[in-house]
Amino acid sequence: MNQSKAGKQVFLAIFAIAILALFLPGYGLETAHVQVGGEAFRVELATSAAEQRRGLMHREQLPQGTGMLFVYQHPQPVSFWNKDVRFPIDILYFDANSALIRTDTHVPPCPYRDCPRYRTAAPVKYVLELPAGTTERLKLKPGDRLQFL
Repeated sequence: MNQSKAGKQVFLAIFAIAILALFLPGYGLETAHVQVGGEAFRVELATSAAEQRRGLMHREQLPQGTGMLFVYQHPQPVSFWNKDVRFPIDILYFDANSALIRTDTHVPPCPYRDCPRYRTAAPVKYVLELPAGTTERLKLKPGDRLQFL
């Protein structure tokens, strides 16, 4: 095989991997560590509109000690659903001061087109999705703080 053809194949392989990283759930997202209720979590950051729309869709599980943190540029009311998420989750809403203002616990999976919506009236800056039951286990309540590690 000549060098030109080999170079093109390497380029195409790298390009294919880069495209997969953008579109496959769980790949290509930045991660961070946060703490809430005295427990640390490794979270994937959903900061762009596309990442926030995709969220945890099409994943098989959300292991203990992990989550997804939605970060909004400006505090705003938000609406969430659990469409095409295959496991129940807890959704925690934090204001601009990183104080917990609301939780939706044990939000069930929804494989249907018309899924229930979980909305906030108050503006939020951060939304943290964790495995179902975490809110109860940690006894989280309004005013608890989200800390960035």
